[in-house]
Amino acid sequence: MKLELSYTKSALTSIYVTSLKGYDNDAFAKKVLEIGDQQNRSTNVKADMTEWQSFFPDWKELSRDIVSNHLIELVGNIEATWIVHSLWGVNYRKGDYTIFHDHSPSTFSFCYYVKVDKGSSPLVFSDIDYKYFPEESNLIIFPSHLKHGVPSHLSDGERIVISGNINAISGLTSIDEETFREELLEDRKVVCGE
Repeated sequence: MKLELSYTKSALTSIYVTSLKGYDNDAFAKKVLEIGDQQNRSTNVKADMTEWQSFFPDWKELSRDIVSNHLIELVGNIEATWIVHSLWGVNYRKGDYTIFHDHSPSTFSFCYYVKVDKGSSPLVFSDIDYKYFPEESNLIIFPSHLKHGVPSHLSDGERIVISGNINAISGLTSIDEETFREELLEDRKVVCGE
């Protein structure tokens, strides 16, 4: 017997958007620009991108704030320890873009918009037919399984973003849970909830 499966787009996915205050966006932008393109445009991001593990002190503080004070608005108050396991910066110049992709098997992903102008390209979610037009200091958190991309940046201004991925690590039943936690909780990682 052959079973046919179909996929239906749904708008029943929650996405959290807010504006963050008190961050030095000029310092964030300077760091992203200073680092430049460490990925050589070899990822889905066809723009200048830092390493995946860019845990600078001020970026770690931003990540702590996101996990401690904003993720709860999306997931509710559940028993979990959340960890930001990857963190990177991107600078889009005119003509740069990102190919549609997702961040599975991560649970949640986020983008903090360091620098954008009125002509900046949106973040497009193809699974739910949604375009998000960011403003400076905006934060968006979304389920990592959602396919998303950025169309060609048409503005002359830069579009600078700090992005990351979040997973829950509680409820592990592995015999080697202690070692697993030690590896995840290295100093360069950002953990909240313990």
